[in-house]
Amino acid sequence: MLPSTLHVRSLLILLLISISSAMSLTRYSKPVPSGAIVAETREQLNQITFENQYTLLHEEDGGYMLKHTEDGTVVAVAGDALCAELDKVFADLDAREAAEDNQEDQQGGDSSTGGYGNGESRRTANDIQADDRLNACAHRRCFNSVICITYRDCHICSSRNVCI
Repeated sequence: MLPSTLHVRSLLILLLISISSAMSLTRYSKPVPSGAIVAETREQLNQITFENQYTLLHEEDGGYMLKHTEDGTVVAVAGDALCAELDKVFADLDAREAAEDNQEDQQGGDSSTGGYGNGESRRTANDIQADDRLNACAHRRCFNSVICITYRDCHICSSRNVCI
């Protein structure tokens, strides 16, 4: 008795999905925990984070793992393509921070302009609070919303203390 064409197609699709998932996790040296979702895109990772608000992104085992804050269970892992994208984001952040540090070292500061060597005036506390409300990270557990790049649909990276 031959299996139905629909049954064979379903098995083939399942096999292809399994193979593509396994192939997209070559960066990890240990097996991905069972039950962990594989996120291939930032949109998928953002959706998983939205559904699991109490999670942190950890740079671990050659890739990135989204873990619950309370018990550390792995909710999701980043696929290879997403890992490469996140690596680039972190490299850009590191370069930006280094450039800002270098620029601050070169400019120094001028006490006559309130410490802003380029002639800017000091912002008032009300200005800062208003900006903070507008630029606050949408993730309610974000502990670094001041430097959050997107301010929407982001998640927390605990290893770098940067909301990406």
